[in-house]
Amino acid sequence: MANYTLLVDGNSLGYASQQAMRLTCGVMETQAAYGIIKTLRQAMIETPDYNPFVLWDGRADWRFALHPEYKSNRKDTPEKVAMKASYAQQKPFIERLLQYLGVRQMTSYKQEADDLAGYFVQKLSADPSNMVGLLSGDGDWIQLVRKNVWWKDPRDDAKFVNAANFYDKTGCKTPMEYLETKILTGDTSDCIGGVGGLGEKNAPQFIAEFGSMREFWRRCATGEHKPKGKIQQRLLGTCEHDLDAYMAATYSGDQDDTRAWTKHAATWPGQGRLIYKRNFQLMQLLRVEPPNKSETRIIAPAFDKNLFAEVCEELAFSSILKNLDEFVKPFQK
Repeated sequence: MANYTLLVDGNSLGYASQQAMRLTCGVMETQAAYGIIKTLRQAMIETPDYNPFVLWDGRADWRFALHPEYKSNRKDTPEKVAMKASYAQQKPFIERLLQYLGVRQMTSYKQEADDLAGYFVQKLSADPSNMVGLLSGDGDWIQLVRKNVWWKDPRDDAKFVNAANFYDKTGCKTPMEYLETKILTGDTSDCIGGVGGLGEKNAPQFIAEFGSMREFWRRCATGEHKPKGKIQQRLLGTCEHDLDAYMAATYSGDQDDTRAWTKHAATWPGQGRLIYKRNFQLMQLLRVEPPNKSETRIIAPAFDKNLFAEVCEELAFSSILKNLDEFVKPFQK
């Protein structure tokens, strides 16, 4: 019997809602709580056969150890700090609202929601009769699309990717090509730099030409392909220093001699292979370890219209309370 599962990126939906029109109950902002249940309700209307499963972020310390700048932009302004604090204040209410709507929730303390999505897609999609939907504003999840897995950004109906439209929507033939393109371009939202200077326009073309980075490196090693220009040469590089550190360690000329400085900078071999390896580790969701049960928190669904209404009263969600039976209807299975 086929199973229909909707994997939901809880914080993606929550933070998107947090940035919507401000709502308050007393001194507490409530727009994140209001927005996430409204967004999920709409998804349930559009996909009534699917059972929602909300995945929450833990902290993947290994990513920060591998790349200390990872997500360093999340608290770089007072406004972002305030937004994060407001969202954290609403999180317990969000969990209760979802629980009483009958929605299963999961947190793996040492993994992110992305990792959990990767694990469950591996597990569920192995049976071709299962269907999996991915609801997230994070484009990294697109690498998980396959014949029985689709992705949608709930903020934009046009951002819907499945196996049939994958090339049209991404410009890549396969999820692996899409992942490699992301690895090459980097991810500014997570403070992950790109590889070798290839931008969003050229990276897909580069991967399309060679099929994969491994094939590019193979052809260069065998002499079948001679690297063209500095970008391709630096994609081969494994220098332990970035350009600034390399120049500081190796350039002894006049700092004001621009011509000499530029000439020496051209000798930098690049870090292409090293950055690619790092980005692959940071970004790939195609092969993820199972969550550790002892480090996992699951909130079991417990549909209860009255308890849901009590939380709505605490948050002054009067518009929901006025049409309570109609609001909860999509969640009743």
